[in-house]
Amino acid sequence: EPLCMGCVNSREASPAAKPRPKEKSKGGGEGGADSELNARAERTYGAWAQSEETDEQDFLNAQKTAVTVQNKLQAQFPEKAEAQERKRLAATKTNGKQRPGPTDKYTGPHLKAPWTLGQANALMDHLVVQSKSKTDLIHASYMEEVLLNGVEMFKEMPSVMHVPVPTQEAGETLIVVGDTHGQLADVLYIFSVHGPPSTTTTYLFNGDIADRGPQACEICALLLCFKLACPGSIFINRGNHENADINERPAKNGGGFANEVRSKYDRDMFHLFQQLFNNLPLATVLGDECLVVHGGLCRLNPSIEQMKGVQRDMQCPDLPLTMDETILFDSLWADPAPDGEPAGSGRGGVCYSFDETATSKFLNLNSLSLVIRSHQLPPKQRGYMLHHVNKVLTIFSASNYCGVCANHGAILILRGGMSEVWEYRAPPMDVLQQTWDDTKAAREKEAKKRQMEKLGAKPKLGIGDIALTQIRSQRWGGRSESRKVKVAGGLSEGNQLTLSEYVPEENKASLRRKSKSAVGMDNAILRAIKERICVNRATLLSAFHKIDKNRDELIELRKWQQVVQETLQVPIDWDLHGDALVNKEQATASHGSGTAVNYVKSLERYQIRLAEGYSGWQTGVLARVYEKLQKSNLSFDALKKRFDKDLDGNVSHQEVLDTLQTLDLGLSKSQYERALLWMNMDEGRTFKAEDFISQLYVMCHDGRPALSPPPRKPQTAGADADTARGSANDSLSTSFVKLGDGTTMDGVQYISELLTAAVDVDKDGVLSESELQTVGQSMWAKIDADGDGYLSYDEFATAILRLLQEDQGILRSPRMMNANITHAHAVELARRVDVCSTGQICFLEFLPLFSAATNKEGTGLKGSNSAIIQHICTHIYQQQHALTKAFQFFDKDEDLHVSQADFVQAVASVGEVIAKGNTDDEPFTHEQIEILAGNCPKTEKGEINYQSFLEAFVVVDTFTLEG
Repeated sequence: EPLCMGCVNSREASPAAKPRPKEKSKGGGEGGADSELNARAERTYGAWAQSEETDEQDFLNAQKTAVTVQNKLQAQFPEKAEAQERKRLAATKTNGKQRPGPTDKYTGPHLKAPWTLGQANALMDHLVVQSKSKTDLIHASYMEEVLLNGVEMFKEMPSVMHVPVPTQEAGETLIVVGDTHGQLADVLYIFSVHGPPSTTTTYLFNGDIADRGPQACEICALLLCFKLACPGSIFINRGNHENADINERPAKNGGGFANEVRSKYDRDMFHLFQQLFNNLPLATVLGDECLVVHGGLCRLNPSIEQMKGVQRDMQCPDLPLTMDETILFDSLWADPAPDGEPAGSGRGGVCYSFDETATSKFLNLNSLSLVIRSHQLPPKQRGYMLHHVNKVLTIFSASNYCGVCANHGAILILRGGMSEVWEYRAPPMDVLQQTWDDTKAAREKEAKKRQMEKLGAKPKLGIGDIALTQIRSQRWGGRSESRKVKVAGGLSEGNQLTLSEYVPEENKASLRRKSKSAVGMDNAILRAIKERICVNRATLLSAFHKIDKNRDELIELRKWQQVVQETLQVPIDWDLHGDALVNKEQATASHGSGTAVNYVKSLERYQIRLAEGYSGWQTGVLARVYEKLQKSNLSFDALKKRFDKDLDGNVSHQEVLDTLQTLDLGLSKSQYERALLWMNMDEGRTFKAEDFISQLYVMCHDGRPALSPPPRKPQTAGADADTARGSANDSLSTSFVKLGDGTTMDGVQYISELLTAAVDVDKDGVLSESELQTVGQSMWAKIDADGDGYLSYDEFATAILRLLQEDQGILRSPRMMNANITHAHAVELARRVDVCSTGQICFLEFLPLFSAATNKEGTGLKGSNSAIIQHICTHIYQQQHALTKAFQFFDKDEDLHVSQADFVQAVASVGEVIAKGNTDDEPFTHEQIEILAGNCPKTEKGEINYQSFLEAFVVVDTFTLEG
């Protein structure tokens, strides 16, 4: 997004914003290459993590707009709002759909009461082999029953749980697991090495099970099955991703869980998951020593008792107002401030970052000594991080996060007076499948011995114990190195925390994995930066105009980088990613020595386009604008005078803006201003009047001639049929041109190519700005023989024939030469060019014949670089979250479909909120929305799939497409 959500604090781990010297290899050969690759991977990882944090900030900002849209629609349509509220309340009280059970063909696990550990372990075994054998998903009836029972169990729990810390005599283990984000392999690997949940092995999952990865449903089901069978074996805290709004986002933008559930099950199952999430505790106190919470500490510094009483059965608020809402929000979203820095606002502005002083105050108030949290991807590809003089410990458990990060995961193990951070890298599922049965026997023997220890017996060391010890010390794909640090908490003797750090193996295979990981992160980073450039194109262009003193569209590379970074407000490692973002040119003398950038081309390179099936609206919108211009039917001189109020031969920004608004072209003021910006007509700059009119055509047209279609044969019967058919055939014959090779071509298309070739000086098939301006500067005056500002049909036909006779060489294709066109034939074609049917051709009807003046379209994606279209597309792309909420308001069946009228209302509401009630600032007009809705694919019921619509908008790097 697009890019989750927990991330490195930019001041602690992001790459420097300024270009830095190239990393040098510390040695030759493979070791030197490895050193250089490690350095690059670490820098790329920091940039990737910062990109993730920025994406989360974007979500929080987008959520504010979405809530405003929802409030607006609820006020505007109270009956629909009441129906929605009734549906929401019914969903919270549902006992499920009572779905039918599986058929005899179902080969998956059977999950139902009475709940047993054997049943949970069978599910675990099934999940290990599932991806290999592609066996059944957990049946919907079983998933529903597991969720319903889980909801009822968690409803009875307070918002803060108390869990005892295992003593040395108890023979028990407590393991804290951080973010897993749908990465089932991490969970199964942890269980395979440390044993599944049981009466002697307790797990505390610290939130963010959902989103990003593809198997959060299976993780939830597995944990709930263990919880139902043995309530003391599993505890779960809520994370910021256990929330519907963020689940609705695409996976590329940090969400994905809503799509996962709906693709595997249905909307009702998603509601059940939300009930579960809303009832998960916010935090857990371990013994009397530490607080485990997903995000961090609350800005209000509450006591544990106050936290325990929070009414948590709600979605996380976007703007917390009450104490309960603030405790809920900060528990899920807060981050520790970097050591030595004061508390303040964190990601997204609303978030809170707590400093060391706040940490000490909270711990002292509640007689605790340590805070364990998750939520952030630790720096330097580690799975843990210590903060605030070792009073705060971050644990993150999703290794090789999102399949590209090559980071380590970590868990916290508490056993027999010992505490250990255990880092690892989970093996791929196919490797896990191969070793699963081998480690299973050892795990079962260990579980029995732990049970005996709990009962006071002292079992002997066996082969199984040795096997597990080796696995835990060796790690998959590497080894461990241990060291001890002193922490504030008393979870172990002497407050010593063992750090069993993962050290990856160093060989050719690991080099390949690192290289692949770096490429994956680079692609994600570049996608995110390109996306931000695309949605900020207008702001960037305005900033570039201000520093372009020469008005030649060139600026120094260093200045280009500075403007981009300041505008996007994200650090960019230019050494790593600069070459992939911009094409460089040799600076001219006026720019000093070095490298320059054509900033207009650098921005035109990035566009938002639409996938096939949704692109017709662009032509409709632009054609409507140009048709209204044409209907003014002004002579060339009158058209110039309409814009040039003071008759000085030039048009200013204000003159153009005032005139355009009086023409009633169906555009908003913000769209006019965006078009003028891309015409390089900012305040203080002027154009020659005839040059401006040519430019206006380019900005308001997509290159397809706005011409009358050829006449069709009438369906006539009776006595006059032959006469009518003969007349129609005559008209048809004059609509086509016979070429030199004997084939035929549409006559207007032929004339279009002829005229375009006549002004295409460099013969590249695309008209530049200066080449197009010659139409108004010289060609029109030559053709308009009587100088009245219009072309009569005779003037048009005469000009075409003279052009053919004088210079056949302008047509590059031999088949285009020696076309058979008579004067009468050319007059008939002139009638088609006269789209307003006035008997003469005005300048605005003549201009569309130069159809090669627009940018090329990308393969498989239809789009226009028109400022108007990009303005509309950018706002739709940028407001996908708010649009989703608006569509969902009208989606009574929750099937991702709305009627065309509701579609129009939803989009219009978002536009009104963006404009804050000022119609001049609305990003799209009501007429444009109707054209857009009319061109969307529809079901047999005439409904629009709004999810498919939103997914059709994509950021395109045209340099990559064309290169």
